[in-house]
Amino acid sequence: MKLTIPFNGQSDLLERINKEKAVEVYGKLSQDFIGGARSSSVSPFVSKKLLVSCIKQTHRYGMKFKYLLNATCLGNIEWTRRGQRKIRYFLDWLSKIGIDTVAVSIPYLAQIVKKCYPDLEISISNTAEIDSVKKAKEWEDLGADEISLHIDINRNFPVLKAIRKNVKCRIEIIANQDTILHCPFYSYHVLGSSHASQSNRQGLYIDYCRLSCSLKRIEDPLNFIRADWIRPEDVHYYEEIGMDRLKLVDRSMVTKAIVNIVSAYTVNHYDGNLFDLLPHASICLLTSELNLLNKLRYFFRPFSINIFKLYKARKTITDLEIYIDNNALNGFIDFFLDNKCNLMSCDECGYCNEVTKRVVKVNPVYQENIFRLNRKFLDQLISGDIFKY
Repeated sequence: MKLTIPFNGQSDLLERINKEKAVEVYGKLSQDFIGGARSSSVSPFVSKKLLVSCIKQTHRYGMKFKYLLNATCLGNIEWTRRGQRKIRYFLDWLSKIGIDTVAVSIPYLAQIVKKCYPDLEISISNTAEIDSVKKAKEWEDLGADEISLHIDINRNFPVLKAIRKNVKCRIEIIANQDTILHCPFYSYHVLGSSHASQSNRQGLYIDYCRLSCSLKRIEDPLNFIRADWIRPEDVHYYEEIGMDRLKLVDRSMVTKAIVNIVSAYTVNHYDGNLFDLLPHASICLLTSELNLLNKLRYFFRPFSINIFKLYKARKTITDLEIYIDNNALNGFIDFFLDNKCNLMSCDECGYCNEVTKRVVKVNPVYQENIFRLNRKFLDQLISGDIFKY
């Protein structure tokens, strides 16, 4: 399978990655009129000048560039003359600077691109939550050249096979995301992030969904195992059923981490801690001093929130001391090949729970401290105390 890799805003990234299987780079400006699925406050800083430079570099290496326009809501501004002008002006600019593909989640936007920008390929983002044959067919009929499947079906092989059988366009799956399985916050999270990455919306955004999901993982590491990641060693199962592209995340990571992840999925093997291949705080650009200073403007809102309490809560941007033995997961995926997972509840099944006990090691003292910090911040958000002086 060919790899789609994230652009983190660092000029040395493309020079350092293994390009053997990499065919596409994806990314976007820190903010734009249409927005995407990641808030500007946690996205890497990417200027127009840097983006143009990256596109040229990508093309020199024989790869394509996919620009993310995968916001799930435009706040109805698309139905105004101003909105129409802004959308078309930005798409004109993307076409002019050499973008090869745009990733979208809004059907209307897909149709605009299909009709008015025939040279641009259309990729339907995973934020469109394509998890069935019917959805995949509907998007293909709208002109999709590629669909990125919802991560919740990564281990549902009968559905993956059925989608592959019924659509002709490329199919992309995400390999290394640790999203909570069947997360009830998913749609709300993407919606909030969409508005928080749009240049015409500059209000305060607190990532309540990310905090809530992090708390679940900290409280019970079982959630790391039942997340729908794909081990490098198991990629061949997806190749055999006809999946075309493997998308690696995420754009907020430092170059060293992305290089390591691309290497693992190039050779389809990784010795060590599977957690190294998942996006987490210790390998996030946001933790660097330079990026923290750059992001302060998103959070310095003294008339919206108690910035002193918010500053104290910065310690919640941290990780568990966790080790997931990747080698001990050999054969793990076999259980899912016949769709057993979707025919029973997790309590009834217990498979991932048993695997967690065998392959996951967590520092319990550190786990308790991190849980307490995150729980306190979440309680302040829910009670409204974080907004009071």
